[in-house]
Amino acid sequence: MLIKEIENLSGVDRANMGDKLPQVLHPWRRYLARAFDEVIYMIFWVTFLAFVFHVNVLDRNNAEKFLDGFITTIMMLFLEPLLLHLFGTTPGKAIFGLRIENPDGRRLSYIEGLERTWGVLSRGMGFNIPIYNIIRLLKSYNLCKENETQPWDESISYTIKDTKWYRGVIYIGASLATFAVLFTISSAQQLPPNKGDINVAEFVENHNYYAKLYKIDFSNEYLDEDGKWVEKETDKTIIYISLNEKPEYNFTIENGYVTGVSFEIEMKNHDYMISSYDKHMFLASLAFAGAQNEMGLFSKIPKRIADNIANNIFNDYNFVENGITFDCDIEYSGYKKVASILVPSENAKENYFSLKFFMKK
Repeated sequence: MLIKEIENLSGVDRANMGDKLPQVLHPWRRYLARAFDEVIYMIFWVTFLAFVFHVNVLDRNNAEKFLDGFITTIMMLFLEPLLLHLFGTTPGKAIFGLRIENPDGRRLSYIEGLERTWGVLSRGMGFNIPIYNIIRLLKSYNLCKENETQPWDESISYTIKDTKWYRGVIYIGASLATFAVLFTISSAQQLPPNKGDINVAEFVENHNYYAKLYKIDFSNEYLDEDGKWVEKETDKTIIYISLNEKPEYNFTIENGYVTGVSFEIEMKNHDYMISSYDKHMFLASLAFAGAQNEMGLFSKIPKRIADNIANNIFNDYNFVENGITFDCDIEYSGYKKVASILVPSENAKENYFSLKFFMKK
């Protein structure tokens, strides 16, 4: 069996191999195969984040990205040995025709695969620790170029079926497919939990879903199932300073379903700054408009709504989206506008602010 494998081996200098087991000395094929596998593991993790924890996968800070990479590495440690045990290869390796077996042609046991993957992670990838991982990758690359066996491959048979050009084309196509999957996952997150005709409780569920997705925090308050602001229950003392009063949503109901949502704010002789209500309008708009049937998987509706609101801070606006009319009427005096905040004018003896927002089918 071993002699036959050696005869069919491609990419190995047999004259210099001596008693060594078959090894694949193609560093870039090995690296790209592993990179593809890591993307596959990442897709599993991203799917879990998106649909279990409702985390916006496109809005991850550096610390969160580091955590994602760490978890992906842990997944690789335990999933790759299983794939090697069951199939003798992984998705990335299969694309390049790579196969890993015992010298007698048996697939690796799970423990053997685990030992090998641990060697890859520690000595080959440096546990993906920045800078250190580059050093380890360079050392592994140089070993391949010098026709030397990687430390974690010394007791296994690592073969390659061929190096035909079409494998590169398949790799590019498969890589594009993984990016399409990631894009689809992120797009699916834009769809709210409730679609079609919705009642008040379902509107609130949509509202709170988008608030979490876009990391819009109202600190010690949240919207309850009746559409009212209530304080969170906590054992801790929370000091929360708000520039604005919370808007009280009013619902137009027909046959038990919401057909309109509105709120009004009025302040006279207010001594403090007033921040815009764009976040409240944005969330309410998505909760209502996102439920309509026109909201599809790759819809641009959330972006168009966000742009219409963001481009008219403290200005009147009117637009139609998804079969819903959106109106905002704003009036103020005794204030000067500074970015997204109204600041009381020093010379004004009195000030006034009024905002009327409503949307309806």
